[in-house]
Amino acid sequence: MATIRKLSNGKYRADIRKNYTFIQAKTFLSKKQAEQWASEIDANIEAILALSPSRLKNLTPELVNEMGGLDLFQKLGIELEFLTFEDLANEYMKQWSKKDPNQIPRTAYWLNVFGKQPIKAISTDDIRKALDHYAQGKCLKGDGIGKSRATNKPRSSNTVLRLKAVLSSIFKYAIRRGYLKENPVEGVFIDATPNHVERFLDDNERKALLSACQESTWDRLYLVVLMAITTGMRKSELINLRWTDINFDKRLARLATTKNGSPRINPIPAPALDELKKFRQVGNGLIFPSPNDAEKPFDFRVQWTRALQRAHVKHFRFHDLRHTAASYLVMNGASLHETAEILGHKSTQTTKRYAHLSTDHKSALSERVMDKVFNGTINRT
Repeated sequence: MATIRKLSNGKYRADIRKNYTFIQAKTFLSKKQAEQWASEIDANIEAILALSPSRLKNLTPELVNEMGGLDLFQKLGIELEFLTFEDLANEYMKQWSKKDPNQIPRTAYWLNVFGKQPIKAISTDDIRKALDHYAQGKCLKGDGIGKSRATNKPRSSNTVLRLKAVLSSIFKYAIRRGYLKENPVEGVFIDATPNHVERFLDDNERKALLSACQESTWDRLYLVVLMAITTGMRKSELINLRWTDINFDKRLARLATTKNGSPRINPIPAPALDELKKFRQVGNGLIFPSPNDAEKPFDFRVQWTRALQRAHVKHFRFHDLRHTAASYLVMNGASLHETAEILGHKSTQTTKRYAHLSTDHKSALSERVMDKVFNGTINRT
């Protein structure tokens, strides 16, 4: 109930009380202004008190502000708790299965953007603006554990898409938990940059690199590189392999945790298996352990860089060994579906980046055979 009274200075004060409890007060130049404000507050109070528990639960910060603000709700004895993005992200990361280590810095980016903002207040437009800002930045390069530095290379749309995917996963978790009804990320659209094979080893480079690896101060560099080339496993999959994951009789490696979240059985060709047997151990230890902590993989970046330098192989990343494996498979007759199975691609859409190698190889094969038939000796038997 509102009480309007004139003050000694000629202004008018409106006092709002409910059940004899003071709620709010405000001073105006005219009585009409005071009455109008008091009427609006009274209406808001009646509307708030009429809300059912389910309606209260579904209120957004915007609606709360429209109805008079959080302070008005509290004075009426109604406590509203809005889950912040920080709380949601922390809860999400606790149940995260740690398949992709890049999830951590990407989540940290969104924590920096939204922080303590209520998740119900985060709009599609907010996300779009944040992604646009991120897209204008430069790529970061790892410079040691927990460190990174900016490069002059602009971020690709695929990099932006990966950042967006992490935020979408966080909001999907919120929906599963009943915190939200809709995912605000779904209204943001980014065109992906077509993926092409940037680099794979030719025969001379492969021989030179493997030879350089055999000269490394780390006795298992040759093994890890050979396995990457022959199996197409990701670096994260290789360094987390344990001896119990290897079936030497069937020449298979069991990958319980992969980047796409699905377990995979990976064949190990004879050259890699023979080298692996030289280090064979009994037990559940890591195949590539750190000398300082047997339960942590060895960080071989220094040894890898030196091997590349000795082999004179330039502009080549460890991940390009996976491209090399895929390229060798396709160029030697494996179908895109078969290649996808070995590499663990969920869809052959990812493997289609190697399609041109299959075409080029078949064209070269056809040219070589027909040249021999028509310009050489034709086998008439």
